[in-house]
Amino acid sequence: MGLIDTGERIARHAWRIPVVGRILAMDYARSFARMPPNKFRGVFPGFAEAERSIPQGRRIGYDHDALSGMYRNRMERACQSDYAVLFWLQRIVDADTVLFDFGGHVGVSFYGWEQYLGHPPAGYPPGLRWRVCDVPAIIEEGAKLAEERGATGLDFTSDIADGRDCNVLLVAGSLQYVDLDMPQLLEKMGNRPQHVLVNKMPLYDGETFVTVQSTGRAFHPYRISNRDEFVASMTGLGYRVVDHWSNREQYCRIPFTRGRDIDAYSGYYFVRDDSVR
Repeated sequence: MGLIDTGERIARHAWRIPVVGRILAMDYARSFARMPPNKFRGVFPGFAEAERSIPQGRRIGYDHDALSGMYRNRMERACQSDYAVLFWLQRIVDADTVLFDFGGHVGVSFYGWEQYLGHPPAGYPPGLRWRVCDVPAIIEEGAKLAEERGATGLDFTSDIADGRDCNVLLVAGSLQYVDLDMPQLLEKMGNRPQHVLVNKMPLYDGETFVTVQSTGRAFHPYRISNRDEFVASMTGLGYRVVDHWSNREQYCRIPFTRGRDIDAYSGYYFVRDDSVR
């Protein structure tokens, strides 16, 4: 076991040797260009710089038909990283709920969570509205799927302003893919909903930066955010932290960097403090 551990440590840090590091980096760049699933590369100051580093002619972002079939396994039951959100939604969701699911893909959470948040055999509370906001190619497929499944209370939009009437905002694993922070998202919505649930966020204690992720189907500029700045951005808008948690189901390794890896993603439940104006 000792020899194995030593070998792993040597391999992990070999890139710091100048000549070896350059060879390893070039080899990784070639491998990354083949679009392997869930791999990361590079550190950039912003989305534009990250996008310029992506090989020309390759698919970028989620607005492609080829990406609409992702995450179907999450439509049947909750995953480990979902349970903290479900714990709080069980206390929030009722017939008056208008939930804005930012980056909710084809309604993955709507389908996957019904057995936990609904009331069998009736399903979700009558009157509940669940609105998914995503890119056009994804919501087109989502609308078709909703019609096939006879889903009621579920609709789709690509306009962030369609969240202006929501009282619950769900941002689960999506904010890192857009060139918006939480205050900017809320400003575009034109609303500060009572409840905000943010999950599967890559947060750490260093400076905010952007990397590039390969999902195996496309490349994506991908923001890694400073934890204190993220929380302060919400408390500065009059929200308080009710709960926070870690998701070890997800992690981020960025080769050839130091102190940039994320061992566990984060989640937060914020409630608007109406005493703060």
